[in-house]
Amino acid sequence: MNSSNKTKIAIIGAGPVGLILSARLASFGITSIVMDKAPYLLRKGSKACLIHGDALEVLDKVGCGEQIAKEGIHWRIAHTYIRNVERITQEYPERPGYGEFVNISQYRIEQELVKLLEANPLCELRWSSEVVGYSQQQDKVKLEVRHCTETETLEFDYVIACDGVRSTLRDLTEVNFTGYTHQDRFLVTDIKANIALTKERHFHFDPQFNPGRQLVMHPQPDNIWRIDWQLPPDADIEAEKKNGQLDKRIKSVIGDIPYQIDWISTYRFNQRVVEKFRLNRLFFAGDAAHSFPPYGSRGMNSGIQDADNLAWKLALVIRGSAGDELLDTYHEERFLAAKENLRLTEATIQFMVPPTPLKQIWRDTVLRISEVWKPLRKQVNHGKMTEPFTYESSSLIDYNHRTPYVGAFSPDVVVYIDGEKSRLRKLFGKGFVCLFCADPNKVKQYLNKQSHTYNGLDFSLVAAVPKGYFSPKVDERLISVTYDDILFFETLTEKQDSLFVIRPDGHLAGHYLLDNAPSLSLILEKVSGTDSLTFQREAS
Repeated sequence: MNSSNKTKIAIIGAGPVGLILSARLASFGITSIVMDKAPYLLRKGSKACLIHGDALEVLDKVGCGEQIAKEGIHWRIAHTYIRNVERITQEYPERPGYGEFVNISQYRIEQELVKLLEANPLCELRWSSEVVGYSQQQDKVKLEVRHCTETETLEFDYVIACDGVRSTLRDLTEVNFTGYTHQDRFLVTDIKANIALTKERHFHFDPQFNPGRQLVMHPQPDNIWRIDWQLPPDADIEAEKKNGQLDKRIKSVIGDIPYQIDWISTYRFNQRVVEKFRLNRLFFAGDAAHSFPPYGSRGMNSGIQDADNLAWKLALVIRGSAGDELLDTYHEERFLAAKENLRLTEATIQFMVPPTPLKQIWRDTVLRISEVWKPLRKQVNHGKMTEPFTYESSSLIDYNHRTPYVGAFSPDVVVYIDGEKSRLRKLFGKGFVCLFCADPNKVKQYLNKQSHTYNGLDFSLVAAVPKGYFSPKVDERLISVTYDDILFFETLTEKQDSLFVIRPDGHLAGHYLLDNAPSLSLILEKVSGTDSLTFQREAS
């Protein structure tokens, strides 16, 4: 629709979240401008160095998932050591698609996204553009933007702040960034070395090379290893660089082997979230909206999910397919996701960095006894890894207790499309997907009852049947897929003829038994938030 081309959207911050948001908006036909105060894309070490397989699916929707997956280090085993002895080995299940975790520097992800945006006419990148002023009216947002020595005032219909933990826009609005900054400092180094370790996550409690504290190691491509130390209060890294202690620190971990420092930095982590993800026409996403400790790699992954959640909702509103109130569900869903991440990371912090003497005694006791008594190892909190949030209580989710998947990121399985091997998730991302897992005759009966089709909402109809099963042509609109994994679909459907609805962000919005399912129009109204839909009666 023309309205999508006239709407002006500004995304502040050319990090992974802002870049992905622009790319996802473009996939819905929506134009945007990304502005960043940096003169160009800057390389600042690995920063976020792990992307979850489910977050990588978002990159796949915009066209760079395969490249990132090809370059990255794939792993699914995490090793936890107590006083230099491995005591816990956590193995994540194999799965189709991108697997569980892929390690690669944030900079490489940003590079691929910048390349995509520069080639897309719906996206514009403006470097050396710093926001220095902000005001908002009922129907627009005004930004004062400094470019080199000149400042201009620009007007936008919507603005999304993706400008990081030190967000200028958040400061200008004076929105509360509730929480705290931890007092302990951490040292992160990216070093290039041939270390005799499996290329997986290695987490240490109280190792000889960092007594009384933690250390974690993550592999990256090109023999780069990220090593993250919890530092004692008196550590002086600048002095260590000069007096040789930094070299001793590194070699105490990796041994007496050659290495090169690729990047080094110290930081303190935050436990913070904004009170409101939406202020009328201004939205917060990524680290501008929430900031977590590195435990579990939640920062960039959660920000990617922010972008994917907001993109399809903005697209529906801009096209005129949904009312403005749909945008309120961005805060509804992503604020709860951030609060859950804070809950999980707070539990990890309480164990890793005990705040009271009593909790210190408890932590030390658990570690000591768990060395000899395996059952207690379940109490060792080494950081629950990131995963997409389940929107159980969302107003857009038709939740029922019968189906645990509803509200969650949709599971994946190998399917065959026109005889070619693919994955179920390859069908998601462009619009809503109505997935029928049912007897074809019942699907036909259900579709014949539908007297309306929706004008503005993009959705597709997909029918999944076992491979080798004869499936008559039910409806010319249906995309037919076949599968081998009978058990997966029996678990998903509970062996009942079912209809599933999947949102553009890949979350399962509803599960309906086909025998008593509401009409498609009512279902789509519910899960898309388009309460004032207009329908056109099918030609008879």
